[in-house]
This record gives sequence, C-alpha cells and structure tokens, in this order.
Amino acid sequence: MVGVPVLGLLGILEAGRSIPAPLSIGGDWTLEFDPAAHCATGTAGLRQPALSISQSGTQALITLNDGHATTLEATINGAALTATSPTAGIAATISGRLGERTLEGQMHFDGCAPVAFRAVRQAPKKRG
Repeated sequence: MVGVPVLGLLGILEAGRSIPAPLSIGGDWTLEFDPAAHCATGTAGLRQPALSISQSGTQALITLNDGHATTLEATINGAALTATSPTAGIAATISGRLGERTLEGQMHFDGCAPVAFRAVRQAPKKRG
C-alpha cells in the first residue's frame, strides 16, 4: 500500500533531475553606467547599491534605490532577465559564477533614452 506512492514520488524526483534551477540573482547590486547618460527621472536619482533583488524561482522583484522604491516585476529565462514597471524597464544578461555574478544590459525610464549598464552583486552582509 505504501509502495505505490513511494514509487510515484521517486519517479517525480527522477524526472525533475533534468530541470535546471534558475540562476540566482537575489541580493543588493551596485550599478555602473555612463555618467553622461544621467536622466533626471532615471539614473541620476539612483544611490548605491542601486538595485535590491528578491527572487523566488524564475520570478523576482527588483527595487530601485531611487528614493521612491520603484519596484519592477522580473522574469528570469535562462541567462536573460526582463523587468518592467509602469515607469521603468530592464533587459539584461546574467553572467558569471554564483559568487561573481553580473548583470549587463539596458535600463529605460519614462522620458529618457535607454541606458547601458553593468551591475555587480554585493557580498552578503556578515551577521555578527
């Protein structure tokens, strides 16, 4: 009686082995971009760390450190990150190993031209 559910569970676990986990991007990120690309409604208002990412599976919320806590809803598809809000958007590529992860792509804000950026994840703060 117990054997059938256990066999079913083992079958599900075996089938799931081929499904890769999404790339981990959660944490605080420092943003680098061309200073000439500042826009009053966009990059000029960002303070470092400029991005805070909260991730669950392939979904994430990106909060900008812009004084308004602008939040973008993000999706991770392989190494591609896309994020949108009513006033901003991000299209980026995730690269690097877990401890050396980077994001590179473009951000756009209402009323501004797209801005190329590179972001580096900050080391987690040590508790103590």
